[in-house]
Amino acid sequence: MDVFYQHVFNELNVINWIVADNVEMLPFTAEQEAEFEAATICGNCKRPFTDNKVRHHCHISGKFLFPCCNNCNLQLKPISRSRKKRQDKIEKRLKAGKKRHLQTTAEWAADQYEEHFFLPIIFHNLKNYDAHFVI
Repeated sequence: MDVFYQHVFNELNVINWIVADNVEMLPFTAEQEAEFEAATICGNCKRPFTDNKVRHHCHISGKFLFPCCNNCNLQLKPISRSRKKRQDKIEKRLKAGKKRHLQTTAEWAADQYEEHFFLPIIFHNLKNYDAHFVI
């Protein structure tokens, strides 16, 4: 089990490193511009646009995905956790003269949530006692 846990945490660190940097959206092609201008419903919630129509894009590759409403775009956007912002947060605390305080478990969990992605691990076909030692 220790080897399994170590492997999962190594994968988590690699995934966090890849996703931590926010890539700007690539320039539109003529086809993408036409698709965006012609869109009348959100590509996520499938409702007509009521507020601003925005360009939803992949924050890893920078590719345009689909037009969506601002509300959906904000919900689909990952939490801001770029390395630069993390460093800015530390520098701001140091400039203010604040010392590091003892974190509660809830504060630690909130920091972990903001700094790392949730990596779901799904087991299937766990019949009888095949994996009772995991659970």
